[in-house]
Amino acid sequence: MKPSRNRTTFLLISFFFILTFPITVFCQDPILSIDTGGHQAKIKGVMFTSDNRYLVSASYDKTVRVWDIQTGEIVRVIRGQIGNGKQGKLYAAALSPDDKWLAVAGLLPGDSSNRDSIRLIDFRTGEVKTLLKGHANVILGLSFSSGGKKLISGSFDKTARIWDVRSGKMLHELKGHTEFIYAVAFSPDGSKAITGSDDETLKLWDVHSGRLITTMKGHKGDVRSVGFTPDGQYILSGSKDKTIRMWKGNTGAFIKVLAEQNRNVGSLSISPNGSMVLSGASTGSGTLSNNVYSIPSGNKLRSFTKHNNIVLATAISPDNTLAATGDSGETAIYIWDLQTGAVKHKLVGNGQQIWSVGFAKDGKSIAWGATYKKYDLFGYGPLNQSFIIRSGRDFDLALGVKLKNDDDYNRGIVSVGPWSIRTPTGKIHKTLQILKNGNIKHEITRSSTSGFDHRSLTLTPDGLTVISGGGNGAGSSFNPETGKKQHQFVGHTGDVWGVACSPDSRLMVSGSIDQTVKLWEIDTGKLLLTIFHGTDNEWVAWTPAGYYTASVKGDDYIGWHINQGKDKAALYYPGSRFADKFYSPDITARYIATGGNLEKAIQLVNQAKPKPKRIKKTSIQDVATMLPPTVIIQTPSERNMTVPENKVHVKAWAKSVTSDPVKDIWVLVNGRRLDNRAIKVAPRKQTGGLTAELDIWVPLTETNNRISVLASNRHGRSKAETFNVTWKQTQTASVKNLYKPDLYLLSIGVSQYQDPQYSLDYADKDAKGIASVLASQQGKLYNRVHQRLLTNQDATRKNIQKSLEWMYQESTQKDLSVIFIAGHGMKDTRDNYYFLPHEGDPESLLFSGVKWFDFQDIVSSLPSKVILMVDTCHSGSVTGKRRGISDITDALRDLMSSDSGVVVMTASTGKEVSQERSDWGHGAFTKAVIEGLRGKADYNSDGIVDMKEIDLYTTQRVKTLTGGSQHPTTEIPKTMPNFPLVVN
Repeated sequence: MKPSRNRTTFLLISFFFILTFPITVFCQDPILSIDTGGHQAKIKGVMFTSDNRYLVSASYDKTVRVWDIQTGEIVRVIRGQIGNGKQGKLYAAALSPDDKWLAVAGLLPGDSSNRDSIRLIDFRTGEVKTLLKGHANVILGLSFSSGGKKLISGSFDKTARIWDVRSGKMLHELKGHTEFIYAVAFSPDGSKAITGSDDETLKLWDVHSGRLITTMKGHKGDVRSVGFTPDGQYILSGSKDKTIRMWKGNTGAFIKVLAEQNRNVGSLSISPNGSMVLSGASTGSGTLSNNVYSIPSGNKLRSFTKHNNIVLATAISPDNTLAATGDSGETAIYIWDLQTGAVKHKLVGNGQQIWSVGFAKDGKSIAWGATYKKYDLFGYGPLNQSFIIRSGRDFDLALGVKLKNDDDYNRGIVSVGPWSIRTPTGKIHKTLQILKNGNIKHEITRSSTSGFDHRSLTLTPDGLTVISGGGNGAGSSFNPETGKKQHQFVGHTGDVWGVACSPDSRLMVSGSIDQTVKLWEIDTGKLLLTIFHGTDNEWVAWTPAGYYTASVKGDDYIGWHINQGKDKAALYYPGSRFADKFYSPDITARYIATGGNLEKAIQLVNQAKPKPKRIKKTSIQDVATMLPPTVIIQTPSERNMTVPENKVHVKAWAKSVTSDPVKDIWVLVNGRRLDNRAIKVAPRKQTGGLTAELDIWVPLTETNNRISVLASNRHGRSKAETFNVTWKQTQTASVKNLYKPDLYLLSIGVSQYQDPQYSLDYADKDAKGIASVLASQQGKLYNRVHQRLLTNQDATRKNIQKSLEWMYQESTQKDLSVIFIAGHGMKDTRDNYYFLPHEGDPESLLFSGVKWFDFQDIVSSLPSKVILMVDTCHSGSVTGKRRGISDITDALRDLMSSDSGVVVMTASTGKEVSQERSDWGHGAFTKAVIEGLRGKADYNSDGIVDMKEIDLYTTQRVKTLTGGSQHPTTEIPKTMPNFPLVVN
């Protein structure tokens, strides 16, 4: 099947983009930033592409995201120059009707000559074509003409400008408004332009001459959205006065109030066929609904009520069937059916805005809450998640427990001694009042350049400092005696809803709509730590110096943003690519202890380490010299394809973006590495050996296949470039049976140890239960099930190692291998992880334990797909015994970072214990897995339980069984497609 021109162009975006990279990257200091898989701040623009395949969204979080409308998945993220705080925020975006150009604007880093520029981006490649300069303040509105040849911009400087897209030159400056201009649009024939302003008027302009045709009055509030109907007959405008007004398109004469709603009109989108208009609901009272009205009657056709916060971005699809609306509180985009209101996709990341924060009264932990409960500047809702920052006297960072109540935590403090703080209304307000003995001593007013208003407040426990969290990420401290500002807390990118202080008044914790929690030093205003906690219970905590600690998959949420200049696209690399340099729980903790002194933190860590393991400092500037190569797949050109044979032609090459040559390039088939002997790495002579290429036929063994190409240099691996191949088999049933997989199972469970003080109750039963349910699949999903069950006395070090070797010798690429481990997991004095076999001695793990490396080496080398199930940390509070409490996080991270295509399932996370009970007859994790495999995880009732279904069921079931105190995790590599586990 030959792909359409638009589709092919879009699929090749990443290839052309990469081809423009210079060999040596020009960049400024890399910035460690967060990517939750969705937006993290107000969504200011949503736009459908002309082929109805993608949705483009822009946000205050400084990114543009492109989403696949069919799957709801992110196709790519477009990034540009950013800086700290507000620098880099996007306030406006527009996509040309032919999808050729993307224009974005906001508050760019740098001086005024560049800060207020418009980035004109080649949407196909993601590269910045030019900067449109001229405005004297930030741009608030953008719109292309119907032919895409002109662009109009509205600005905070109270002017609008019309630009020639091809030359980048300004054609006209439109003056006359007396307030900010948010709303701009062209008439369909391009002869007129309309602007709407906070001065409550609209102005109609002649595009050819720049002459003002008329000023349109009638609105009683700021005009925030305008648009022409496709036939040019009408102009529609939306205002803070809660009305949509209709005007004549040729003269601007008022016709009528088309519609009136209970909330401000935050945005307007007119359907391509001109029959309806979609409004975005902003501030106001009553139910928050986004309404669809008929044009020209104004009859309400539908209300959409899924959003729980203001909507500043709306769009209607080119075929007039779908709406897209962006929620600025939940930072979610809903794609929904215009006729029925049914949600097709909710496009959202794995973060939640933080409404409240607290500091433990003993100073050992902080906490936050993601639920709004009441209007209170000193705490908008309950605290429900704790985070440990101290263990005893030392700083030691780890995710804490879910909170049933927050009685042990201090929130915002209203008064200390003679001092108290408030706003004049007791609500969000531009003015903060500092009172002494009940009398107002100082009033501190925020402006549009300092966060607009005060949104969260606290005094320090010693009463010496006032702290205020404001809009747009602003945070400040003030001296109550003098009223003078002491420090700014720069780091959040969205409204700061919570602030609280440590009992000793040294540290402050803050929470924001940007979905992060931050820890600061009060006396200096220095940022010490940023924490992100995902809805999947993965977390990461990082320092400004780049060092971080995380859960097993937590550093999937951070990455290095590398600026290349205001007129160039930025680069972005996942944090995991540099884990060997920056992942360090010890340094991260000591960084806080030393008040942000990295050299001292490293010195303290090294004092406790043997010489071979001592750490050398890596600075964030070093990241730019350690970039991995980039992969370009030339053949096939499609990312989803069907082939008639069990093979596909792959032609690819890898390009270095630094001075380091490509060392290796390889292929993964369904997550497993293809035999390297099939690949010939050849340097490309014209680039001095900095690239490598491959040209091979890749064999397919399944109906649905995921093919990935990766490359490496001496610093690390590239991002996997991936495409999907469906093999449309035409073989007879007997031939098909040749490809029916075998299952190889190694199930290990030790309850009875040679030293009885370590004995357990259910580890052996867990291993037997897993073996039983999988053995029943012989002749069903699997041709044969090959099983080795090692429990108690049979689970010796020698037998475990022999069984791992057996699995390596016997399994093939078409098979599935499952390894289940239950028993004690322990670390030695050098932090090496071991599984304790039946005869194991915890005091001599080197000689009696099974090294984690033995498991890692085998599962990484197996040709088959692999599932590793690990349950080595059980609670002593239930059975009176314990399966070790050593944190397996680092051991699992080593395995997952190898791109070995292993599905890893763990019973619990971090230092969390996994529970077992006599009435279950198993540990909670194993009980859930067995139930799921026996059919309870078959959510779509097709008789098959696949990997994603067992992941979902296990997560939910363990949460139910343990009252939310245990959180299993499953890591399914992105290079591996979903696959069936059992049939029932």
